[in-house]
Amino acid sequence: MNQMRKDVVVIGGGVSGLAAAWQFKKAGVDVCLIEAAGRVGGCTRTERRDGFLLEKGPFNVMARDPAFEDLLEDFADVAPVVMADEAANKRFIYRNGRIIAVPANPIALLTTPLLSFGSRLRIMASFVAGRRARDHEETIEEVATRRFGRQVSDTMISAIVGGIFAGDVRKLSLRACFPKVGKIDCENRSLFLGGLGAFRRMKEARGGKPRRWRGLISVKGGIGALTAAIGERLGPGCVADHKVDAIHSANDGYEISVVEPDGNRGTIACRRVVLAVSSIEAARLLGPLAPEAARIINAIECASLIVLNIGYKATDVGHPMQGYGFLVPHDEPGFPLLGVLWADSVFPQHAPAGHRLIRVFVGGSRDPHAADRSDEELLDSATTSLRDLLDIKGPPMLVDICRYPKAIPQYHVGHVEKIDRLQAIVAERPGLHLVGNYLRGISVNDAITFGTRTANELIREIGRSAGETV
Repeated sequence: MNQMRKDVVVIGGGVSGLAAAWQFKKAGVDVCLIEAAGRVGGCTRTERRDGFLLEKGPFNVMARDPAFEDLLEDFADVAPVVMADEAANKRFIYRNGRIIAVPANPIALLTTPLLSFGSRLRIMASFVAGRRARDHEETIEEVATRRFGRQVSDTMISAIVGGIFAGDVRKLSLRACFPKVGKIDCENRSLFLGGLGAFRRMKEARGGKPRRWRGLISVKGGIGALTAAIGERLGPGCVADHKVDAIHSANDGYEISVVEPDGNRGTIACRRVVLAVSSIEAARLLGPLAPEAARIINAIECASLIVLNIGYKATDVGHPMQGYGFLVPHDEPGFPLLGVLWADSVFPQHAPAGHRLIRVFVGGSRDPHAADRSDEELLDSATTSLRDLLDIKGPPMLVDICRYPKAIPQYHVGHVEKIDRLQAIVAERPGLHLVGNYLRGISVNDAITFGTRTANELIREIGRSAGETV
């Protein structure tokens, strides 16, 4: 690598970094993406083994934003969209040793054994009116209890939020985790009616243009096929297996110190840097440049997660496993799993004929020491927990275990103010920009949207600078 100069350097080849780099390349910006690992994609990894398609990180996505839809269109020739099976609409919750369906309509809500009669009536009443938001920032639990009652919060909301953030509803901020819901909560007596109004306004903002895909989607070959395709099309502008050692200020921008695979060092000079790495790595690189920014990032708590892909012969599984899977409320201390996803029910092509594929999630804020256990202990805990529940009679045919330490930022109360302060500090350093799941969104959709939006803002800035130069 030695020394080179680029318009923009993107540090980090996860989903957000790839999305940003791709926008730069499409706009003709001279960009270089640097990734420390031997492959791009970050936590988004897919492997095919023994006929199974194993998603080691994100399993599916919801394309909620036009930026994501555009990206999928760009790669439709090599990573075409695959729609989830209708069975994915069926969701379940583990409660007191049973797997119970989440009510999908008002009639099912009135008869669900998940809730008492009083709780069911309170939810129905909340469709019309409820208690407005309080003056102070509230946790998700506080809002859910205020709107729907304690039982709904403990049974349903804690399970759903645990499945998304692997976090604790008693600490997570509604305003930070679900800003659109938080806005509706502040402005409306009824979340239901307020949500309908927000949906109507969103459709109007799209100019009547329909969404290209609805519901859960993946791509042929798995989510990892999409990130790999982006890396390939970036070509020489995508450099993997190179670690950024430091970022130094320079007279006209920045100098990026890079350690090559053989241990040699190189330098990339640029005017603009997009830092698209984990919170831990961002804090390390920002430490010498912006110490207060690094302190803010280091103060963001992150949860660890373990993903187990377990394959069985179909004849060894007595439960039909028709649906998305089940999540576990926070007040089920005797059950050691966060949730279980029935992979081949959602995407049948993920398991060979005559087999079933189960994805098990362990850890999060509920079990912070799970990452300290051995693979053997984790597998024994998972299979023991599922044996009677899913009527499993035989041993696994395939096991894959992936660990993601400190991977999921926890948006606790006060998070929005922290990020506002962080971005104000970074804004004092022209040309330095942050993207990442520790800021304002942890999903794949959020990462692509944020990365694309940041790149487009810089592309316009580069265009204005070029015009002024001429």
